[in-house]
Amino acid sequence: MSLNSMVKPARSFNLSKLLIYSYTGFIFLSPALAVTTTDSITFNFQNKNLKSALKSLIIDYDLPIIFPDNIPDDPITASCKSCTQEEAIASLLSTSNLIWEKTRNQFTIINLTEPFKFAVSGRAMDKDTGEPIPFANVFIPELRIGDISQNDGIFSIKNISMRVCSLTISYIGYESKKLSLHFPKDEKTFHEIFISPKVLATETISITGNTREFMDRSISPGQISFSPRHISTLPNLGEVDIFRSLQLLPGIQLGIGGTSGLYIRGGTPDQNLILLDGMPLYQTGHLFGFVSGINANTIKDIQVYKGGFPAQFGGRISSVIELTSRNGNSLKPHGALYGNLMSQGLSGGIPLFSRGSWIFNIRSSTTSSFQTELYKSIQNYVSGDDNFNLIGESADGQQTSKYSPNFSYSDITSQVSLMVTPNHRYSLTYTAGLDSIRESRQFFGFADLIGDDSSFTKGRTKWENNGTALNISSRWNNEFDSKLIISNYNYSSTYQSQDSAVVNNFYTVTGTVSEENSLLDRSIKWHHNYHGFENHKIGTGIDETFYNIKFYDYKTSGTTSNELEVSQSGFLHSFYIQDHWTPSTNWALQPGLRISYFSEIPEFYTSPRISIINKMFNNITLEYSFGKHYQFIHRLKGKNTTRGTQNMWLLTSEKIPNISSLNSHFGMNWDYLDYSITGEFYFRSMNNLIQFKETTNPIQCIQTTHKEGVLLLNQGTGKTKGIEILFRKRRGLLTGWVSYQRNNTLYTFQSLNEGKSFLSDHDKTHELKTVIMTTFAGFNLTANWVYASGHVYTGLENMNIENLRAVISTDRNELRLPPIHHLDISFSKLWFVNMIKIHAGISVYNLYNHNNISHKRYNPYTSDLTMTNVAMFGITSTLFLKISF
Repeated sequence: MSLNSMVKPARSFNLSKLLIYSYTGFIFLSPALAVTTTDSITFNFQNKNLKSALKSLIIDYDLPIIFPDNIPDDPITASCKSCTQEEAIASLLSTSNLIWEKTRNQFTIINLTEPFKFAVSGRAMDKDTGEPIPFANVFIPELRIGDISQNDGIFSIKNISMRVCSLTISYIGYESKKLSLHFPKDEKTFHEIFISPKVLATETISITGNTREFMDRSISPGQISFSPRHISTLPNLGEVDIFRSLQLLPGIQLGIGGTSGLYIRGGTPDQNLILLDGMPLYQTGHLFGFVSGINANTIKDIQVYKGGFPAQFGGRISSVIELTSRNGNSLKPHGALYGNLMSQGLSGGIPLFSRGSWIFNIRSSTTSSFQTELYKSIQNYVSGDDNFNLIGESADGQQTSKYSPNFSYSDITSQVSLMVTPNHRYSLTYTAGLDSIRESRQFFGFADLIGDDSSFTKGRTKWENNGTALNISSRWNNEFDSKLIISNYNYSSTYQSQDSAVVNNFYTVTGTVSEENSLLDRSIKWHHNYHGFENHKIGTGIDETFYNIKFYDYKTSGTTSNELEVSQSGFLHSFYIQDHWTPSTNWALQPGLRISYFSEIPEFYTSPRISIINKMFNNITLEYSFGKHYQFIHRLKGKNTTRGTQNMWLLTSEKIPNISSLNSHFGMNWDYLDYSITGEFYFRSMNNLIQFKETTNPIQCIQTTHKEGVLLLNQGTGKTKGIEILFRKRRGLLTGWVSYQRNNTLYTFQSLNEGKSFLSDHDKTHELKTVIMTTFAGFNLTANWVYASGHVYTGLENMNIENLRAVISTDRNELRLPPIHHLDISFSKLWFVNMIKIHAGISVYNLYNHNNISHKRYNPYTSDLTMTNVAMFGITSTLFLKISF
């Protein structure tokens, strides 16, 4: 039933019906002529007839009310204390089939012939800053119906069959708020509802044991809502890292060697769709992926889709990480300075006309003159597998080498947001990042490998990314809302090096390398939601993406030179439709369909999706999802990638197939008081997985003919299955969670491992992660202990050396390193000095200094192929400080 038909039933309320009004009803028209009426009404009616109750309001409070004589006169029980006129009348009619309309100061009561249905809409907002709150839970407990606010905080609930009810809004780390709704008055109002962050400490009070909330379940199976508000209180290694914090969640395994890469349910980081305000990100790490490229201070909300993600998302096969950036404070200016042993930063913001704000956040790594021992040890750790370093490690008694690295990184995120009207909001997000790597190498006595007895190499690598996203969110009425996202993202990788040698006692340039590679993603997305059908929320949308990838390589060696320039481009067109259907308060179904067309392979790809949630009992929920997914862009992998190409991407083409997967998920959740237990099972099958051959330069695949390009690739299939168990305690003196994951990821390539299935390089059979938190005397105390299976590796007896490359012949990944485990702790405290907040803390990684082995390092430059253990970090302390004003 539409909104108009619900608020215009007075069409049948005509003059003929007025003639049959009773004398009593007629004489009560006189109070309508009164100049003043009372706005504070109090009553308590117990089993009083409705007509008598209405007459009491007319007589006692001079309320101008008219009503037909034939309205039901059933006994009612209603109460009101210091209510407005509208609230008082709504309270009296709440259990009847009557509605009221107000014209100027005249109230008219109407007897409906059809059941009434109301709607409510509004925006959830932060009381302290005025910024919208995305993914807040908006719920009407009396009817057990609700909605989840969108990225701009907007929500809409239809089919409300009560005149008076309550609306509850909650969000991770915020106090819940409850307000009363009185229809039809509140149907015509767009509600801006402000909720307050939970206070853990003030200038004079610290609350023992108060809860720091990080995550909650969301509306899709396998989806987790994560708030980064308190992640600085979690133990960290160098940086307060948003992705490394996500690794503590179930289903997201610890990064290889302690890096921040996200391996989700057997997938690899390049199989994750990472969105910042709707813009896809391709470069998400610093320091070879050890540090997340997303500054935690810029993010308001994170949605992690591990199961079958909705049809509105596409282009990746593993998971979706949806990041919503902060909008800033629209009420007053603010700023902050922060630093740790890895980097320093500055953030600030100013309001714009009390309807928006401009914010920025700048972070830069410690300069070379002040780099800490922790920074240097991470620098050496991430560069240890480089071929030049392996040459240096192969030195015998007559050979020496020297390596002098200097790594630095920086990033900036800024946003301008403006609420043009309560129903229309604009935001412009800009993000950029830079990694600069300067290296100097000296080799003496390596003429058999390098060609000169005394060789010197100087190189510089720059990885740069920048992106802009324009979001236009509009709510047209209670039934329609839409969002337009226009984004432009660039990633570039450049590398220059110069080789020189001592010839006849003079330094002579023997060769140079210059690489310039780039990726461009330009996207337009249109999302539209329609709420007009009862129990349905229909979403439709289109995605249009243009890709352009370029590779340029220029090399000189002595008097010869070689130049290579290749490029790829393509259009990806997608359309989706999905329906969030709630046939009853215990069931929610979301079928969906996504159709994609990629210009380089002219074919339509159909991706059906479905998710089902069944609330069996008040505290037990079952969920299931299934979906098909396609991926048309792939990150370069292979031992022959250079510094300039190792983070680049390739498009699907006739030579490079698109990857597809079938993802299924089944889960159960049980809530009891302050506790919850979640168990989830998942299975994924993958087709057209690609691996570049060990002796292949990946660029050759797009440079050669179709037949030759296929021969340079290994193509195969994959299967991953697993179970996740999460036990969580939400409130009390001690809070936190314990999660366990068992995973098995197998690959099968006809041209690898003699055609036999083998474990993926990132496979981990077991992971147990615990996080325990409390607050005492103003200090936030956190401890996490992790236990995980070691990484797989291949024994030397099953490897050969080809062209100075270690090549696996058989029994790939048959062996496994010892399990890793470490205990990490964190202490932090918040101080108030006038208007300034000071947050400082210390984190200790691997408290009991266990020797954990990250992976095996193979060296083909020694006389015989050798293999050594690469150890992770021992006990490591980190300090951080943040001053906000």
